Amino acid sequence: MICSTMRISAVVVLMLLGWPGLTISAPAQSPWQQEQLLQEPIFNGHFFLREAGSEHQDILLLVHGLGDGASDIWEPFVAELAESFHVIAPDLPGFGRSSKANQLYSPANYAEFAHWLLDRHPGKPVYLVGHSLGGAISLHVAARHSGRLERLILVDAVGTLHRLAVSQNLVRDLINLDLPFFSTTVESTLGRIAGLVLEKTARVPLDPDLLLVNAAAREKFLAGDPARIAALALVQSDFSLLLPRITTPTWLIWGDQDQIAPLRIATILDWNLTDSRLRLLYGLDHIPMNEDPQRFMGALQQALLDNKPDSAPLATPVEPVDAVCDQQRGRVFSGNFATLQIDNCSDVLIHDAQVAQLITSDSQVTIERSLLGNDAQGIAVQTLRSTLTLTGVDIKGRIGMQMDQSRIDLAGGRFLETPLAVMAVGNPSSILFSSSIKRLNGQLISLQLSRGLGQGESF
Repeated sequence: MICSTMRISAVVVLMLLGWPGLTISAPAQSPWQQEQLLQEPIFNGHFFLREAGSEHQDILLLVHGLGDGASDIWEPFVAELAESFHVIAPDLPGFGRSSKANQLYSPANYAEFAHWLLDRHPGKPVYLVGHSLGGAISLHVAARHSGRLERLILVDAVGTLHRLAVSQNLVRDLINLDLPFFSTTVESTLGRIAGLVLEKTARVPLDPDLLLVNAAAREKFLAGDPARIAALALVQSDFSLLLPRITTPTWLIWGDQDQIAPLRIATILDWNLTDSRLRLLYGLDHIPMNEDPQRFMGALQQALLDNKPDSAPLATPVEPVDAVCDQQRGRVFSGNFATLQIDNCSDVLIHDAQVAQLITSDSQVTIERSLLGNDAQGIAVQTLRSTLTLTGVDIKGRIGMQMDQSRIDLAGGRFLETPLAVMAVGNPSSILFSSSIKRLNGQLISLQLSRGLGQGESF
C-alpha cells in the first residue's frame, strides 16, 4: 500500500514548529469524524489518530500491520463499525503519517503505546482488533493489560514462531541485499523483510537483541528504518510466556491461503489460548479485508457481537488401540492410541489424537492438536532418524521426547509435569522450539530455542 499525504502537510509543519497537538475535522465524504496529530511518550514523537462514533461507550481499537498504508486499511469498514462502537485507529509510530525515527519498534513497546492510548479513555470497555503485526502487538496488550479488554480479535496475526521457523516458512527465496526492501505490496513482504534482516545480521558477530537496543547499531545495520526494525524485533520476540496469561475471549480470523502468517500460527494460538475460536476464510490470503471486504466484515461483525466462542463438543471416550504404519506414505491417524508405531513412513499426519506412546523410525511425521503421553513414569515420544513437525501439542511423561539422530520442530507445545522435556541418545539430533513451555511444579519455563543435542544431553 502506498502512503498518501492526504490533507495534513501543513499540520505536520505546525507540529514540527512545536504545536502539542492539532485536531482537524474529516472531510464530509470521510467516514472519520476526527483526525489528529498528537504527541506520544513511548517513542517520543507524534502520531496520527482517527476516530469515529465517539458517542458510543464501547471502544474498538484497530491496530494495523506493516506498511505505510497504516490505518487506511480499516477505512472501508469504519462507517458500519461506528454505528455501534467508538472506533479508534492510529497510524502506529514509524508508519503512515506518524513520526518515523530510529526507535525500537518492538511489539512490547507498541503494546505500551496502545495502553497509553487507551488510558485516554479510562473505564470504557475495549474491543481490540489487530491485523498481522498488529496482531502480535495485540497479544502483548492482552497478556500485559488484560483487565482493559472485553474481547480480542486477531486477523492473520504474525509472530509466535522462532526466527528460524520464520525464515523456513516465509523466506524460501531471499532476495539479494542490494535490492529494495519493499515490493509493490508492502504488507506481503513481512517475511521477506524479516528474513533479509536476519540474513544480513547473521554475517556480523552481533546479537540481534543487542542490535535492536542500540540506536547506532540500528542505524548502521538497519538504516534506522522503522519497517526493518519492526520486522527484526518481531521475529526476536518470545511469546511463549505471554500466551498462558491471556484470558480474554479471543477470535481468530484467518485466510486459509495465508503464506505470511501460515495456519500453523493460528493453530498455536487456538491451542494455547484458554478461550478462543478460529474462523477460517477459505480462499483468502494475508489481507482478507482487501481480498473480500464483505466476507471479512461478516466475520469481524460476528466476532464483535457473539457472546462467547463456541465450546468444542465433548468427545465420547474411546478405548485406546495400538496402530502401526510400516513403509507407507500419506497415512492419517486420529483418535485414541495406546501405542502408535511409525516405521519408514513419509508424509504421516497425526491430528486430534491421544497417543500414550509414539515411536518413530526413519519417518517424516506431522502432528497437530494432539496429546502425547499419559504415563508420568514413561517416555511420550521416541524417535530414531526421523523428522517430526508438531504444532499445538501437550506432552506428558518422565521424558517428553527421546531423540536419536532426529530433527524436531515444535511450535505451541506444552510439556506438562515432565521433568525432562528432551533427552538425546545415540547420534546427534536437533530441535527448533517456538512459543513452547515446560510446566513443572507450578513453574512456567520458556522453550523458545534452536540447538543441537549430543549423546546424553537433556533439558
